[in-house]
Amino acid sequence: MATRATRATIMVPRRLRALGVAAALLACGTVSTACASGERPGAPRAQPLTEAELMSVLPSGHDLPGYAATPRPPAPAPSPAAVPNALAPGSPAQCADLVDFELDHGLRHRPAARVVADVSPRGNPSGGPPQRRFRTLHSVSLASHTVGEASGVMDSLRKAVPLCGTFVAYTLAYGGQDARIRVGALPAPAAGDEAVAFDWTVEGNAMDETVPLTVVRTGGVIAVYSGAVPAGIPQGQHRRLRAFLSGSPG
Repeated sequence: MATRATRATIMVPRRLRALGVAAALLACGTVSTACASGERPGAPRAQPLTEAELMSVLPSGHDLPGYAATPRPPAPAPSPAAVPNALAPGSPAQCADLVDFELDHGLRHRPAARVVADVSPRGNPSGGPPQRRFRTLHSVSLASHTVGEASGVMDSLRKAVPLCGTFVAYTLAYGGQDARIRVGALPAPAAGDEAVAFDWTVEGNAMDETVPLTVVRTGGVIAVYSGAVPAGIPQGQHRRLRAFLSGSPG
């Protein structure tokens, strides 16, 4: 027969277990939908983020150290009948992935949602609108996919950059004409789940200026930084996205 002290020792763990179960049920009912969906709390997000969710993690105000970020109003989704920009005959076939990514923003690999913020250095002594310089950070975009789709986009960019060099594409983005485009590989930052960096120049165009592009994947979200970006910014944005995708505070 168990003594009174033994019974007390047995009952305490049972009470603790009961309290733990109650706390878990309360968390499922009030904090997240992970329990109802069968996902573990804190598990990575499997489905693409919506436009509203992307907007909630898009930099704004002074989120970027040293810069002011202004989100653009969400753009209407491209028509399913939209005609993609065309790669000229004789150009390496892989360059079509760069055209789709940079000029069409994903007609071939359509994201579930895409949002953009314009970025300028903080402080403007002249008081007028800041002059856009394409070599310095001037925009950041976020596009959501499934993780598999986002990984595929990154893989296509990684393969295309060293193969393309200079190629020609017909594009409406630069006045409905053939554009001679030059790309070159850049060192990718140590940020995100994976990253690719390259520069982009449209030769002979009025906007003929080399634009550095840094592409960072966090789960199913692809962040694109147009213009040279300080290393800490992609790293910080990755942490913010990772926290949001996992449901962690941060």
